[in-house]
Amino acid sequence: MSEQLDSGTTSRITMKELQSKMILLEEQVQAQAGEIEALHERIPDSNIISPNFLKRAFTVWGHYVVAGFIVALPFLCLTMFFAFMTTFFSQQ
Repeated sequence: MSEQLDSGTTSRITMKELQSKMILLEEQVQAQAGEIEALHERIPDSNIISPNFLKRAFTVWGHYVVAGFIVALPFLCLTMFFAFMTTFFSQQ
């Protein structure tokens, strides 16, 4: 831009060109606002993406505990089954 000022050949923009560029920019802003709104609808409502560190930490810990219970449940059932079978057959 300083080169344009030094050379004295500045380009003039008419009011109609400015208005058309402004309309174009407003349309782009509205389109991007629609895209942002669509992204907000796709993001799950979870504390994992919370800006608060403690909420994220306890959410991850809670998921870890629940996953541990889910993994441990079949082993608990198998252990109880073998314990029942062992006591049932040892009494005969």
